[in-house]
Amino acid sequence: MTFALREPWRTRVLWLSIAGNLFGATLIGAHVAAGSPGPPGLAGAAERMARDLPPADAVRFRGMLDRERPWYDMARRRMAEARADLASSIAANPYDEAVVRERMVAYQARWAETSGRFGESLLTAIGTLSPEGRIKLAETTKHSGPR
Repeated sequence: MTFALREPWRTRVLWLSIAGNLFGATLIGAHVAAGSPGPPGLAGAAERMARDLPPADAVRFRGMLDRERPWYDMARRRMAEARADLASSIAANPYDEAVVRERMVAYQARWAETSGRFGESLLTAIGTLSPEGRIKLAETTKHSGPR
């Protein structure tokens, strides 16, 4: 007994559809299982660091970093302005490399200022942690960032 498929393209489309659905479900499941990465920027970084701390350490850590929140908000706005200035100079016609270079230096200065201030705040916050909290933060730091 032989089976002849009159329309083999339908069978192929069916299997392709099933494979696509499985792939999509896997992506969605992985995203849900990983959890939300949290808010972006400095506030998000601070929250991700505090997430695994013992409760009392987390309160102290967040409290220390929350004192800097007005500065973080201002720094975020200034970084956005510098990035927008850089982008507009890149897109300008005619292209002026000197202007792009100047705006790139300004953007890098904002980045260095923001990073330095956050680093100082972070050192102060780390100083409030218990030994167990510092170990937990070290583990979180070891497993975070680009992979």
